[in-house]
Formats: sequence, structure tokens, C-alpha cells
Amino acid sequence: MKTLFDKLSNVLRRELPRIKAHPRYLILATLGIAFSYLFFLTLMRDGQPQKLPIAIVDEDGSYFSRRLCHEIEATQGVRVARVYNSHKEARAAMQRQEIYAFLHIPHGTYNDVLAFKAPHVVLYANNAYLLSGTLSYKQLMTICNLAAGAVQREVLRKKGMGEEQIMGLIMPIEIDAHLVGNPMANYQSYLLTTILPGILGLMAILLTVFSIGMESREGTAGEWLAAADGRIGVALVGKLLPYACWFIALQLLGNLVLFGFCQFPMQGHYLTLALCSVLFVLAMMSAGVFLYGLIPQMTNAICFSAFYGILAFSLSGFTYPVSGMARPLQALSVVFPLRQNYLVYVNEALFGLPLSYSYGHLCILVLFLLLPLITNSRIKKQILSHENAA
Repeated sequence: MKTLFDKLSNVLRRELPRIKAHPRYLILATLGIAFSYLFFLTLMRDGQPQKLPIAIVDEDGSYFSRRLCHEIEATQGVRVARVYNSHKEARAAMQRQEIYAFLHIPHGTYNDVLAFKAPHVVLYANNAYLLSGTLSYKQLMTICNLAAGAVQREVLRKKGMGEEQIMGLIMPIEIDAHLVGNPMANYQSYLLTTILPGILGLMAILLTVFSIGMESREGTAGEWLAAADGRIGVALVGKLLPYACWFIALQLLGNLVLFGFCQFPMQGHYLTLALCSVLFVLAMMSAGVFLYGLIPQMTNAICFSAFYGILAFSLSGFTYPVSGMARPLQALSVVFPLRQNYLVYVNEALFGLPLSYSYGHLCILVLFLLLPLITNSRIKKQILSHENAA
């Protein structure tokens, strides 16, 4: 063990001056992660988009249309940016991306209400912008349904019905909704807890591949391997240990920012989430070693690692459920550490489940640490072939 520790110390003593001599790569990765936290936390500081611009096409010009416009303006999610006189003007504004939706109130709407007829109010939403279009549509639909209910209530009151009987007709089934784990429907809690670790993991895997590949590019791979007395496993651990410690520290600091400073929901144990964060960083770096072993040419390995890290955002399941994907994609999602990190976050932070629910996902992250064992011999063979060629 002492000999093994001495070999590891030799590699560390060699690697730390290299990092000190060329700190820009680690600094740029750190600045990228810090910028991501600052950007997304500022962009989504309200939890979800607020006061999205919409418009009203008021051809009726009645008390009813003005009251409906006032009710829409009072909501938190949307704001009435303009009131147009024609459908053509509102459609042109939507095409210019000035508004995300508009409500068309045709002429005679209020008269139809007074005559106990069923007026048609038309809603247009631009779902080319999925989030903003969907939220605008949801807010306007809610207001329209409430307006329809209010009209129906007044009609029934005129007929002499009591309030309890009226509500039984308007809303025969009352829904009592409880948003488990995130009562404020804060989009930050759903998105940033996966996006930000995913960006950190992407930086970690790219820097892993880059740091190994630079040894071959600079012709120092033989010296690096000699410092570990020819043991490629020790060489890799000693080289990547400073980077692993740094990224783990950044990930844990990020958790403190999200769950401490920003007060994201945390129903379970922080220590379990911290353990998952450590395993996630190590798993991403192990995947980087594995990919470099499969593709020993640095440029190609970096490109493939970037593709692997970016694809994880789509297959982790935080935006689109994995259960709704095709079966081959469901199976493919297992090979991404970000997927396991997301599932542990849901179990611990949102639901507060016992450790047994996250145990399997943590074990999968541990299995990622064994990936370098598959390609270590290939990396060593490549280093020796370069040395013999030189």
C-alpha cells in the first residue's frame, strides 16, 4: 500500500505544477459553470415566466369585454400588451413575436349574453414557443371559463336559485389539487436541479478527455506513465484526482446555493443528495476515461464526449418522461449518469422517500466507476505505441 501511495503521490506531484502552469482550462470551466448558475437563476428568478404579453381583439366594445380585459390584466401570468380592433392586426403582431396569444371577442357578444344565447369567444395561442404559448393559453382559458361560470351564476340567481344549488350546477365536482413536493409550481425546482448539474457534468467529462489527450499531444504520455511505474490505473487516478476534487466541490457548492440560498424544496436528506452528487461527478469523469479509451484521438473523443453529455439532457427525463419514449430510448437512458442523478433528486428532494428507493440508482452510478477498467489497457497500449514510434 505504501508503494502504491508513493506512485500516486508521484503522479500528483507531477500533475499539480502542470495545472498551475496552465490554469486557464480549469478556470474557463469554472467560469462557465458559474455563468450558468447566474444566468439561469436570474432568468427564472420568479420560478416561471410572468406577465407574458397577450392581446385582446375587442370588436364588441361592451361592459362585458372591458370587464374581461380587466380580469385578464389582474392575473399574474399574462398582461394585456395591446387591444386591437381587428383579427388581422393581432395576427400580424403574433407573427412579429410581440405577443404570444390573443383573445377575439366578436361583435354582439354582450347582447348574446343578455339574450341567454351562447356567444363564441375565440382564443389564439402561438405554440411555436412551447412554454410561453402554453402558459398564455392556460391563463386565458382559465379566465374564459371563470367568465362563463360568472354569467351562468347570474342567470341562475335571476331564476331564484340559492348559492349552494347554483354552485352544484356550475361545478358539480370540486377539485382539491395538491402539488406534492413543489406547491408553488416553481419551474426552477424542476429544471435547474438537472440542467445545472448536467452542465457541470459536461464540463467534467470534456476536461477529463482533454487532460488525458494533451499528454499524447504534447508527447509527455510516457513520462506520465513512468511516474506511476507503468500502472495506468494509478496514472489516471493521480492525474484526474485534482479535477475530481474541484468539480465535486463545485457541485456541492451548487447544491448549497440551490437548496440553501434559493430554498428549493428538500423533503429528504441532504447527505443522500450530496453522496449522489459526488458519485455523479466521478461517474461523468469515468465515462470520459472510457470514451477516450474507445476513441484515442483527442479531437474525436472530445466531440463524442460533448455529444454524449448533451444527449443526456434529452434522455434524463426531466423535460419529457422516459416512460413515454420508445423502448430502445428507455433502455438507452440508463447509460447516462444524469438520469440517475435526476431520479435520486426526485426521490430525495421532492418526495422525501427512504434511501431504499434511491439505492438502485446510486449503485448504477457506482458501476460507472468501473468503466475505465475496460479501456485502461487500451490507453496504456496507445501510450506505449507512441513512445516506441518516437
